[in-house]
Amino acid sequence: MRLALIFTLLAIPAFADNRAAFYGTWGTAKQCARAPIKDGGTVLSEPFVINEEWLIHGAIHCSLNWGPIDTLEHGLFTAATAKCGEDFARSYFLGMRLENDTLYILWDFHHKNGPLNRCPVS
Repeated sequence: MRLALIFTLLAIPAFADNRAAFYGTWGTAKQCARAPIKDGGTVLSEPFVINEEWLIHGAIHCSLNWGPIDTLEHGLFTAATAKCGEDFARSYFLGMRLENDTLYILWDFHHKNGPLNRCPVS
């Protein structure tokens, strides 16, 4: 039992290092430019901002509880539980696949965002 606990504690920093590959601002060209969703509209497209603790998409903030990282043939995969909202928080299961610096986010196994690219840093 102690050996398993020590191995787990030693492995956590390695997972955390790989997880940083998922951090950043991600979106389509329209989202990265924060262009109107509809031509002539006033509501803007928003990119996804992901860091160690949060996934932020416009006014929606989701706290993240990350799972382990798995190395794929062409990239990385991880899962996280996301708790989104304030007064009426809702939980989601997220699958995140990163291939060739392109991110795909799968929400509760049925809604997908992607392909998302890193937004230019200004």
